[in-house]
Amino acid sequence: MTIKFDQKNYLKILAHVICLMFFFYKPAFAQTQSNLQDVQQIVAIVNDEVISLFDLKQRALMLIATSGQRQVTPEQQRFIQSQAMDALIDDKLKIQEASEYNATAGQGELDQAFNNYARQLNLDPDELEKQLNETGIEKQTLITQIAASMAWSGVVQGLLQPLVNVTDDEVQNLIDKMERDKGKLQYKISEIFILVTDNARRAETLETAKLISDQLNQDVSFEAVARQFSQSSTAAVGGDLGWVMTDELPAELKEAILNMEIGQVSEPIETEDGIYIVKLNDTSRILELNKNDIAVNLRFIFFDQNEDNSQTLEELNNQFYSSLSQTDTCERYEEKAAEFGASDYGDVGSIKLGAVPRQLHEEMLSMEIGAGTKLFEDDGGYRSLILCAKEIPEVTLPDFETVLENLTQTRLQLVARRHLRDLRRDAIIDYR
Repeated sequence: MTIKFDQKNYLKILAHVICLMFFFYKPAFAQTQSNLQDVQQIVAIVNDEVISLFDLKQRALMLIATSGQRQVTPEQQRFIQSQAMDALIDDKLKIQEASEYNATAGQGELDQAFNNYARQLNLDPDELEKQLNETGIEKQTLITQIAASMAWSGVVQGLLQPLVNVTDDEVQNLIDKMERDKGKLQYKISEIFILVTDNARRAETLETAKLISDQLNQDVSFEAVARQFSQSSTAAVGGDLGWVMTDELPAELKEAILNMEIGQVSEPIETEDGIYIVKLNDTSRILELNKNDIAVNLRFIFFDQNEDNSQTLEELNNQFYSSLSQTDTCERYEEKAAEFGASDYGDVGSIKLGAVPRQLHEEMLSMEIGAGTKLFEDDGGYRSLILCAKEIPEVTLPDFETVLENLTQTRLQLVARRHLRDLRRDAIIDYR
């Protein structure tokens, strides 16, 4: 049997991660040149395929870089090396499984994927390679990671997806359930899942999860960490689970979600299969308008806070808000910015209300088109957002095909996770 993989689903997986890596990270213990001893030293053998010390160091550097950490403690370094080893073993197993079904990408396809990543970063491939090297990471390390992702996509879409069966009755039952559940709360959740393949190592895995949770509570990007550390198929989309009801979650996750606030990251949550860290992104009610989905077209006026402008926020609002709240502000914002002595102004464009600072939501929902918000603190100064248009979406039941696809993908994620766990269980892994 021959399995085809969908390369385009992976063209954006690492672009955001690499951006973070270049911005935050200068290696604390990276070597610009690997030595021959690292390449020759074997740290593990996975079904007769070797993982070298060089491979381990390179993956550890990728994990450190994409976690956003500037300083790495010895404890964190040990944890990262453990995660790097697990990731390398999984990559070996994914590529080995794909090889059984002729689903691995050729070198030309991998080079093209690397070039696509570079273009997404507004770099040419040579510039991307140079920046990787400056962090101590070789181009081939990234290409190997891409190869494993593409290989696993081939296995999941070609081998496992045909095993997932969703009946018409199941789809219709879910649509009927959504109608019955209209008005009930649903939750937008992101996840990081760490698989426990050996219960003897459960305590060690839990400690790993605690370290990840600690980093996430220090404003490290959840999406970037999920892409690198999570062993769920949602890792490819930064851990995004989408909208779920609590009865669709394991009992352990349900209890945690019900006690979380929007934006909060959970402590590690143990389940039979592994350990979760979840983030609550938003809540809404089924088949009712979620205000975060309202589209708003905005412009802005901005005042620097510096020695030349020592006025307080209250003083500025007393001076300007009566003019900003007038309904001609959108048309005259350039004129008003000049009149007020604003340091900057411009067009934000159309965005969802959910992307606007939460403290402005109620004000923006109640204000008239053409008016501006009160000034608020932002980026070392004071900003007003001007509402030029507002579009409220119609709330309708999802169609049959959308529900079918969502059910299929949810089930497929579970099957893929179990298949990888089985591959690990059956593999011959020799640690050196």
